[in-house]
Amino acid sequence: MEEVYSNLLSNYGPWAVFVALLLTGIGIPLGEDVVIIPAGILVGHGKIDLVQTAVAAYAGVLLSDFMWYGLCRKFGTPLLHKRWFKRIVHPRRLLEVKHEIERRGVWVVVMARFIPGSRTPAIAASGVLHLPFWKFALAESASCLATVPLQLGLGYTIAQGLGTLKTADLVLSLIGAVLVILALMLGLAWWRRHRTHRKHAPRAKAAWLRRFRPRRLRPRAAKKA
Repeated sequence: MEEVYSNLLSNYGPWAVFVALLLTGIGIPLGEDVVIIPAGILVGHGKIDLVQTAVAAYAGVLLSDFMWYGLCRKFGTPLLHKRWFKRIVHPRRLLEVKHEIERRGVWVVVMARFIPGSRTPAIAASGVLHLPFWKFALAESASCLATVPLQLGLGYTIAQGLGTLKTADLVLSLIGAVLVILALMLGLAWWRRHRTHRKHAPRAKAAWLRRFRPRRLRPRAAKKA
């Protein structure tokens, strides 16, 4: 897959970047860094334009994430009332998570962009639990202003002989590790606070969850005598 993308990138430049990123929005397992860093390498070699590539990468990342958010919001939420799902996640716990998503969902989305492997689950959770779209769009738009130039910049430095793909992976992994530690510390503080006060964690209103119950069949009309 990476070889095919490299060939397309050499021939079509920014358009290949844009289309490849859109494919990630429908579940194609092609990492964002796998798409953008090689584009940065070609920018460094002067084979494709920097501004066009940056615009294509930014637009592609946003649209792909919006697509995945929309798919999870539309088709994922009805799964909440499936029996097998209720056995895994109790409705009370789900409402607690919904409450936290409403309060801290923006920061979850922002941090997930820097933690390897967490981008897709964070977007899925935002869609299924109905994080307001304007909050999701704000978090995505702001965080991509940092991640897209970072990945393009790593590719550019590789082209200038200042590093390798392994170096780029190491930099992204270190940033992700720092954010994972920060997220764990915040989660531990939240858990200890509720445990100390011995109070149930706050929950979203149950009316939100009831909206997605499957419609029951209406009773048949009584037969006429």
